[in-house]
Amino acid sequence: MMNRILFIIVIFFSAFLLFQIQPILSKELLPVFGGGASIWTASLCFYQSALLLGYFYAHGLGYLKLKSQATIHFMLLAIAIGTTFYQPECVMGETLSPAARVILNLTLQVGSIFVLLSSTSILLQRWYCDVFVKEVPYHWYAWSNVGSLLALLSYPFVFEINFSLSEQKLGWLSAATIMVVALALLMSNLIRHANNTGSESTGNALSHHPFMSRCALLWIALAACSTLCLIATTQMVSTNIPPMPLLWVLPLALYLVTFIIAFALPKQGVHFIWLGPLVFAWLAGVMMYFIGGQFNALAQLAMYSLILAICCLFCHSQLRALAPTKSQMTHFYICIALGGALGSVFSALVAPLIFEQLLEYPLMLLMTLGLFTLRFDKPLAMNKAKGLAIAMVLSCTSLFAWLNGQFNQFNVATDRNFYGYIAVKDVKTAAINERRLIDGTTVHGSETLQGVRHLTRDYYHADTGVGRALEILKQFGPLNIGVIGLGAGVMAHFGDEHDRFTFYELNPAVYQMATIYFSYLKHARAQVDVTLADGRLALREEANSQLPTKNALIIDAFSSDVIPTHLMTLEAFQLYWRRLQDTGVLIVHISSNYVDLMPVLSAHALSLNKSLLVFDYQGNDITHLGSKWAVMTSDPRFLAAFPANSHRTINPESTDKLVFWTDEKNSVLPLLKF
Repeated sequence: MMNRILFIIVIFFSAFLLFQIQPILSKELLPVFGGGASIWTASLCFYQSALLLGYFYAHGLGYLKLKSQATIHFMLLAIAIGTTFYQPECVMGETLSPAARVILNLTLQVGSIFVLLSSTSILLQRWYCDVFVKEVPYHWYAWSNVGSLLALLSYPFVFEINFSLSEQKLGWLSAATIMVVALALLMSNLIRHANNTGSESTGNALSHHPFMSRCALLWIALAACSTLCLIATTQMVSTNIPPMPLLWVLPLALYLVTFIIAFALPKQGVHFIWLGPLVFAWLAGVMMYFIGGQFNALAQLAMYSLILAICCLFCHSQLRALAPTKSQMTHFYICIALGGALGSVFSALVAPLIFEQLLEYPLMLLMTLGLFTLRFDKPLAMNKAKGLAIAMVLSCTSLFAWLNGQFNQFNVATDRNFYGYIAVKDVKTAAINERRLIDGTTVHGSETLQGVRHLTRDYYHADTGVGRALEILKQFGPLNIGVIGLGAGVMAHFGDEHDRFTFYELNPAVYQMATIYFSYLKHARAQVDVTLADGRLALREEANSQLPTKNALIIDAFSSDVIPTHLMTLEAFQLYWRRLQDTGVLIVHISSNYVDLMPVLSAHALSLNKSLLVFDYQGNDITHLGSKWAVMTSDPRFLAAFPANSHRTINPESTDKLVFWTDEKNSVLPLLKF
């Protein structure tokens, strides 16, 4: 009994460490790669691939005697602990794609320890079976997932809020060291017990189960489908809600919960009753795909979570139903890991190349329905049910194709890359006749199609905060302005002949769309320069080169409702003021359906001893979009020039709600508007 408890404890904590490090390192990479949701997708690709390597390692180690297995495993763990969090400069080489650079960074930091920890559950299950001559305790897989689940849920609510990234990494490394020591003690006890009872076995007992059997292919397909469900759902959610650990861990936690439920229960075959929930998931998923951005954050999370839970529970329950005896255990786990790796590689690396939209989301819904049809047995009643399910798949495919055609009928151009999905649409109705640049689900600039240039429709017209601020700045001389976020280039419209605008744009597709399909950059009266780089990194290079300072900086870099937190930390604001004159003005676009950034801006204004003005333009009809801008400055001339009724002046010292963000410690969770 005591040995079983020790096994479960070690498996539990190895899984906890395995899943605790994922949000830590992925969050650390957010400022390096522009804060986009694809960082988590690329990270999951690494984690799933490393898991596969860990399972292969455990399988190969099984061909040795128990003492040799334990010795090799402990030595490799000791070496891996010593090289964890290694970050050479070459990891940020510009020759690789962003996704490849994310994977390389993670490989160098935690590749070895992640592979070894991921093998713990399989190794201990097999050692338990061999030493104590027992069947595979598949319910231990549920305990492993409980540890993973606890790690994920505790991160955004405990560790992210209360500890800096450096403290999180130090704590994780200390816990991993203790874990290795505990595992060494358990291995020592196992070897001693095996020697005393003569129960030690070698890999001769391992089955040579063919990987390409129908059963193995089903293992792979079910695991790949559930992983695709996980990543595609996370991508859809992160299109409108800021990418952060909370938004990463909730879908992954649901994914693990379905694993726990499926593997904690006895085997169950496929039942016709699954057809109803799967069809509901399909219909709800298609609705969310086309109009999900119109719901509030809580409604989106609830609906996407329900769809994910249905699809993953089906896949994982079928994996449990197909689970083999102990002779094929490692093959089973390898196939699960292989399916997970294939699903994540497809989502992170292949889908952005072959799909211009997030089509992997409806694709995974169809895959789940398709796998449902493959799991029926041969009786006549089952064949009729199978025929009905196939008819549903064909009907759903046709329905989606028609809806997608209607949805994209206004498209002029589209592009998708690591940084998101961009579309140019010509919208022609009785009230509107314009071209729009849409990033995710948010309009990032528009231009009339009548040939008359004006700025009455979008976030940048003269009545908004940025329009009023720039008009006042012009009273004091020529403008020299930096703008983080290009969009359609609408901001260039504000420049006059002697002004200079420097745009910093991370996504090359945005620059291409603005240049080809919009006229703002071409017809700008001011001198316009565009730097293709992350705005914060580009400004840091300028500061190090001691280039002339600017009289204003505009931060307008939110893709859809996604907020790059690295542009809103205290260190970022300190950098902005290094690039601004003493009388400079910092203008921040803070329109968001889901996040209230005023507590962060108020805290920065207090720290930097600046005045803070807020312009909240509501819009007055369908042709006027509302927007919210914040202006930070210490220039008394600028402050005196504003009419009293045009803005709200914030006094941070009298504000109770202050949230201090730094590079090391920041969380969007307290700022979410549900």
